[in-house]
Order: sequence, then structure tokens, then C-alpha cells
Amino acid sequence: MLRFKFSSQKAHLIHGIKTGIAAVLAYYAADLFDLKYGYWAALSAVIVMQINVADSIKMCWYRFSGTAIGAFIAIIFMVILPPTPLMTVLSLFLSVGFCAYMTRYNNRYKMAAITTTIVLLASLGEPDRIQFGIFRVLEISLGVASAFLTSISIYPVRAAEALKEDLFKQFSECADNYETLMDCFLHKQSGLSPSLLDSTNAKMAKNREIYSKVIRLESLLYMENTELLGMKVEILEDCASHLRSMLNALNNVHGEGYDIIMKDELTALAKASSKAMRAIGSKRIPDENSLQLALDRAQKRLEKLRNEGVTKRFYLQKLVQFFAFYHSAEFICKELLRYTRERKRIKNIRKN
Repeated sequence: MLRFKFSSQKAHLIHGIKTGIAAVLAYYAADLFDLKYGYWAALSAVIVMQINVADSIKMCWYRFSGTAIGAFIAIIFMVILPPTPLMTVLSLFLSVGFCAYMTRYNNRYKMAAITTTIVLLASLGEPDRIQFGIFRVLEISLGVASAFLTSISIYPVRAAEALKEDLFKQFSECADNYETLMDCFLHKQSGLSPSLLDSTNAKMAKNREIYSKVIRLESLLYMENTELLGMKVEILEDCASHLRSMLNALNNVHGEGYDIIMKDELTALAKASSKAMRAIGSKRIPDENSLQLALDRAQKRLEKLRNEGVTKRFYLQKLVQFFAFYHSAEFICKELLRYTRERKRIKNIRKN
């Protein structure tokens, strides 16, 4: 089984082809088993097919479990209550009402409500209503199985691979924003738009959502270093959080800006950190020595200035602004060092 990387347009094209294959496969499977309503199988395949494997697995389980629960509930009412018009209405009311209430606990009961409605009403007039309900479940199950097999075997588009590509772009974007923030800070604290990081911030929650799908769903089928992938997601979140703090510090104090005595040290710190971010995104291990050297240089310079009493000459507002900005830059470097060391540790474990 091969994995391919697609652009968004190609991914949708492949998705269309795969959905068509899944629908045809489901229909012929139902015909092979001599099931009366093969279109239910094809329809189910179309419903559960998603672009990536993780979403397909999620929809397959949602459709199958909801269908099974709904059919079971419908069969219970068919056994308990006679198929008179009044009892049919009562069965429909109670079963659908119960499923609608249970969506409070699990969303699959939406599908259960649909299934119990179909089984209760479509089976009216059938000689064996219970058998009718079971056969409908089989048809839907064939559709789900067809979609699942098609999703994982024909050009599978994995959420993990899509996340890795997104992280590469986002680490580069994060590095660009960091350099912009540092440049503005060093040039007399010229302010930036408060919305500078809005795009980056919006992507953090999406990354976490996709990573959760990889852990819960795709890891059941594929070998994936979820520890390393999760670390990338976490480090990016931490860096984005510190960048927000830097932006707030930059825009928090108004008035005339001032020259930064530690300009060279902060420039080197930003350069090393930005380079490390881009290395993480491109699946390389950052240069630990460069990060540590830049961090040590900045810390020693600050300590020297404090010992000389230079920082006491600043107004309190300016001093708070500087330290808020500096400590955010320092924390970013430390987070990147943490990733680098952990990445080396994992690499050494694999070698041994």
C-alpha cells in the first residue's frame, strides 16, 4: 500500500474517484448477497467516505454503530408493540424521542434516530419485520465496509501527513513573525497590528484536533511516531503563545522608543531560534549548539548590564516592556532546545 501527497485540488479529485468506487463496490456487494435494497449500501458508502483516512474511519464507526443501535431499538418496539396504526405512531414517538435525548451523551444517536425511523416505517406490511430490519443493517454495513476498504487501500490520504505539511508551513510562518517582531522591537519598538498573529492562532486549535484524530483513529492502522508529531504540535503552540506575549509587550507601551543595548545578542537569539523553527518544520534536528550559544550570550549580557546598574536607568514602563519581550524570546529558545534534546534522545533510542 502506497502513500501519496496531493494538493487540495488533486485530493478532491481522488476523493471523487474513490467515492464512486466505494458506491459501486457497495452496490455489487449487496447484489452478491442478494439483498433487496442495494441502494442503501451504495448510499451509506457515499455518506461515510471522507477525504482523509481518519475522517473516513470516524464516519464509518459513526454510521455503523448508530445504525446498529437504531435497528436494535426499532426491533425492541416491533416485538413489544403490535403493528397497528396507533402503536406504530407510539413506537415512532418513543424510539425517536429516546434517540434524540441520548444525543446529549453521544452524537451517534442522531444516526440511530434515522435508522429506527426507517426500520419502523419501511417494514410496515412486510411479512417478517425483524428480518427486514436486520437486512437493512446488513446493507448499510456493506456500504460502510466498502467505504472503509476503499479509503485505506486506494491512494490513502492520511491526516498525519496533512498535519506534517501544515506544521512545516506554520513553523516557517512562526519564524517569519518572530523575526518581524524582533526587528520592530529593536528599531525603537515600532508597533505592529494586533491582528498580526490571528492567522497563526487560529491554526493551533485545528492542529490539536487533527492530531487527536491521528492518535485515536489512524494509529490503529498505521505505524506513526505520534510522540514526535505531538511534540511538534506542542512546541508550535508554545512558540505561538510566546509570540503573542511579545506582540502585547511591543504594543503595550506608547511614546518615544529607545535603543536596545542588547541589540546584537537579541538579533543572534532571534536568528538561531528562527532557524531552529524552520528546521523542525522541515523534519531536521535544530542545531543545539547554536541555540545554546545564543541563549547563553544573551543571558550573560543581561546579567552584566544588571550588575552594572544599567537597567535602573529605564522608566518602569520601559523596563517592564523590555523584560516581558526578552523573557518571551528566552522561553522560545528554551522550548526549542527542549525539543532538540528530546529529538536527539529519540534518535539515539532508535539506533540502539
